Amino acid sequence: MLEAIGLQGQRLQMINLSSAMAGQFAFAAAEITAEVSRLGPTPLRANGSGAGAAPGEGETHSEDGANIG
Repeated sequence: MLEAIGLQGQRLQMINLSSAMAGQFAFAAAEITAEVSRLGPTPLRANGSGAGAAPGEGETHSEDGANIG
């Protein structure tokens, strides 16, 4: 379905972990981060064009300025 809107299917992953699996979570997070870095920017935002929200639009920040969504 993601390919139909111009995104690679590798950009979405579902991983089932319990709260007791901190080590596996850290490993999975590192693997996903590496995969997203390898894929590069989303094609929907290439050169500022395409569908989706503009960068910064709809983002939420914590009190220290960190982007939390």
